[in-house]
Amino acid sequence: TVASSWTGPQVRVARPAGALRLAGWLSTDAAAALVGSRDSLDLLMAASARRGFRAVPLGGGANALVESRIVRSETFNVLGRLPGRGPLASEAVIIGGHYDHFGIGRPVDGDSIYNGAVDNASGTAAVLAIAEAIVDSRARPARSIVFMGFGAEESGLLGSTAYAARPTIPLRRIAALINVDGVNLAGRTRDVSALGTDHSTLGATFTRAAAAEGLVVSTSEEALLKGYFFRSDHFPFVRAGIPALSLQGSTDYIGKPAEFAKAQEAEYNEKRYHQPSDEVLPTFRYDGAEQVMRVVIRVALAVANAPTQPTWARTSEFREAGVRRLAR
Repeated sequence: TVASSWTGPQVRVARPAGALRLAGWLSTDAAAALVGSRDSLDLLMAASARRGFRAVPLGGGANALVESRIVRSETFNVLGRLPGRGPLASEAVIIGGHYDHFGIGRPVDGDSIYNGAVDNASGTAAVLAIAEAIVDSRARPARSIVFMGFGAEESGLLGSTAYAARPTIPLRRIAALINVDGVNLAGRTRDVSALGTDHSTLGATFTRAAAAEGLVVSTSEEALLKGYFFRSDHFPFVRAGIPALSLQGSTDYIGKPAEFAKAQEAEYNEKRYHQPSDEVLPTFRYDGAEQVMRVVIRVALAVANAPTQPTWARTSEFREAGVRRLAR
């Protein structure tokens, strides 16, 4: 992830002078040597996760010369709006996914084209298919539904961060966001999963939508431990106080052994994630993706037609941000 995401040219949202000029990575061994020992590093890492931690001088230093060539460019978030009907039409439910990937990058086995078939052409296609299905159904929900393609997600959630900072819809009027950062292309399942279900009443809505499709909601402990909740385009909205869900992979595939899901995830992360080999494969199946999209449609329509917006759980650390959002 570090090699494919943080080497080569980097993209940043334009900021005034005084912004971060230099950033870098240290391996665990190098960090331990700088601190003094691995045990000391582990103690500091644990302490840094607790509230009130203060930076600790390490007594080390480094000299470096950094030469940067800055090129200014533009990219865009792409939005389409299905207008709502009635007094709640000025509010919106967003269904989004990022349409960017890495383009041409560091060659791997002679291939320098980073296709991004799963991450996130599949999510972009799903958002478009969901939009088409809702429009074709002639549904006219109370709240508007906005379909959004985020730019520059792979560069640090830049498109979604920029939108949350300068929204075209006032944040207090964005009832919820459903983030589609990849969909299941491995076949039908008995379950569906999303991050954020424990943070707001969207979790209950998601569970009911899954049940209507004959699915149960599963939880990925690995996704929680790896911090996936903080690593996709829903998160800038969450920080702004907007309840959100981000789709995750399934764990129970029909007609497959119990270890199939983990094997699929391991194979993708090791051999294709953020690599040129993330390309369209003959093994892709789309019936599992259809299951996920039907659940997303049910959630979006339920929220769009509800008399009130989703609310944060009392235990969520984002609840205060939600209160501030509605007070603006």
